[in-house]
Amino acid sequence: MITDRLSRWSNYGSLNERFAAAFQFIEQLTPDTPEGRTEIDGSTIFCMVEEYETRPWEGQRFEAHREYADIQILLSGEESILWAPVETLTVLQPYEPDIEFYEFLPSSTKLVLTPGIFCVFFPHDAHAPCLQHTVPSTVRKAVVKVRIS
Repeated sequence: MITDRLSRWSNYGSLNERFAAAFQFIEQLTPDTPEGRTEIDGSTIFCMVEEYETRPWEGQRFEAHREYADIQILLSGEESILWAPVETLTVLQPYEPDIEFYEFLPSSTKLVLTPGIFCVFFPHDAHAPCLQHTVPSTVRKAVVKVRIS
């Protein structure tokens, strides 16, 4: 897992040959970017923008992906995301095409996303997104999926 300011994304562009294109796309996003899916490089790199209300922590679950890394960044609002290594969690719903769900573990590492801060989650990084930080918040979020397999 990586979390940093968007202004420093070039420190991570060499981790995977596709990351530079993903981050260059992210730099062009604004709070007014429409919701929906945009293909950056077919199914190899694509972005999903969505708007939603953050949720209470109770009743949530962790997720992880095998084929893609997630680059998550808020365009507006504030959100908490919990992180834990997948090997420390119990599977709730076995792997289906590129997602597996795990039990919720509230004592995991808490990250706070605000505009300009991004997180990268790799296949070994379970994450519980869309959680309210202090109070519910309407957020506009971009998730760029980067195929790493």
